[in-house]
Amino acid sequence: MDNPDYSEEREELLQSIEHDREEVRVALHELSDAAGHKLDVSDRIRSSPLTWALGAFLIGAWLGDRTASHESAHRSWRDA
Repeated sequence: MDNPDYSEEREELLQSIEHDREEVRVALHELSDAAGHKLDVSDRIRSSPLTWALGAFLIGAWLGDRTASHESAHRSWRDA
């Protein structure tokens, strides 16, 4: 019933699919390792906590200043 040419081609396709699956598994493993290293912020904070605290303070001050400026501009426009 099965043509020998088709059986051989089918076997080659199945091997190719299995090879591709293995490549995808390896790529996903490497990606998860890379993401884990980049997203591990706690180690970076522990290595230089003062720098992170100063950076957080400066960002907070900048955002607070922007909010205060926006609110005063909004009040000025509303009062006019």
